[in-house]
Formats: sequence, structure tokens, C-alpha cells
Amino acid sequence: MRRKRRKNYKFTEKKHSGAGTAALVLSFVPLVLFFYAVALSYSKGGHADEKTGCIGIAAVLAALMTLRISVREARKENVIKKVPVAGAILSVLMLAGWTAIYVLGWIGV
Repeated sequence: MRRKRRKNYKFTEKKHSGAGTAALVLSFVPLVLFFYAVALSYSKGGHADEKTGCIGIAAVLAALMTLRISVREARKENVIKKVPVAGAILSVLMLAGWTAIYVLGWIGV
């Protein structure tokens, strides 16, 4: 006997969150700033100036902001959660990267 194919269609009223999409796009800003700051520090032999530190602080603040927005949007109902969750994951990875950079700088490695 032939089996009937199950078509798992689910019609829903869920939509993409505008703020969640914006948070995902803005979570790439700390990533770009991370690579810029690392390249700038590398070109100066590890003795970067205050400009690089300010870039790092701004990137950490941007990552915290996008993490907050992503988590808030992921908790809403009737929202497709993939985009805000992706933004939150990218923000957490950037926070971990910046934390590692600062800790390595403080201990002098």
C-alpha cells in the first residue's frame, strides 16, 4: 500500500519583527568594529591608542543594545523567532570576543 504523504503546512499569523531584524543587522556593527580594532592594534604592534579602546567600548555597548532588543523581540508572541535569536547569538559571541580581548589585555598576554 502506498502511504499518504503528510504535508506539514501551518498557516499562521506570525510575522517578522521589524525591531528583531534591525537588531540582527545592527549586531554586525560590533563584528566590523572588532575586526577593525584588531587590525589597527596589530598594525601598531599591540600598542594601540585610546581610539581603539573607545572603538571597543562602543562595540560592547552596541552588542549589549542589540542583545537586549533581540531578547525582547524573541519573547513576543506571534513573531517568527529565528531572526531575533540569530541576532542574540551574534551579540553574545561579540560580547564574548570583546571580553576575551579586554581580559587578555589586562593580564598582559
